[in-house]
This record gives sequence, structure tokens and C-alpha cells, in this order.
Amino acid sequence: MNPTQAEIEVQRQSACGHDCSKCGGCGTPTERIKATAVNSVDAQVGDIVTVEGSSKQILGMAAIVYAIPLILFFVFYGICALLHVSEGFSILAGVVGFALGIWVAIRRNHRMKTSGEIVFTIIKKG
Repeated sequence: MNPTQAEIEVQRQSACGHDCSKCGGCGTPTERIKATAVNSVDAQVGDIVTVEGSSKQILGMAAIVYAIPLILFFVFYGICALLHVSEGFSILAGVVGFALGIWVAIRRNHRMKTSGEIVFTIIKKG
């Protein structure tokens, strides 16, 4: 790893923010994600840092992950409906399109990680 980069660990938050005292607890485990970030503040191992990412990149990733599977579901379903095949087969084709969309999203995410397209920057310590 480049000396101007650092491996960071980010704790993924759930939609509820884990405020279990208000809802009685959901039992959702906290997930930790590892990533590489530009270390512009000379952070050291164990430091708690603030990380910034490009909104354009993050929104683009969200579009790939959420939109492509849904779009492919409706495209595959729609093609079958236009060809007047059975409803069951149209639904099955839609599910195949959705699965293909998920596969595309996973492949794109892997490609972005390995090529360094996703850039996070450590902007402050503490």
C-alpha cells in the first residue's frame, strides 16, 4: 500500500441508527467495511478519522446497485409481455433480469475497487 494511503474500517449504520433504547432493539449486527483512503492528515493506526467521498461516485454506485436490477427486471418482463408469452414465464424472465442486474452491479463494484475509481480521503483526525 502506498504510504500516502491508509486502510480504513467503517462501521455501517442501519436505517434505524441503532437507537435501541427507543425501539426495544432489533438485534441487527453492526457490519464493518474495509476500504483504502488517501491519508492527507497523516493518520496513524488506531486514530478515529473523518472520511470524505465524492458525492458523484457514491450516487453513481447507488444507481448501479439499485436501479440496474430493477430496470433489467422490467425490460425482461416487458419483452416477454410484448411477445405474448405466459405470465409465469414473463415473471421468471423478470427475475432473471433482476439477478443479471445484481451480477452486473457486483462486477462493476469489484472493477471500481480494483481500478481505484472510488476515492475516499481522510480529511481530519479525531
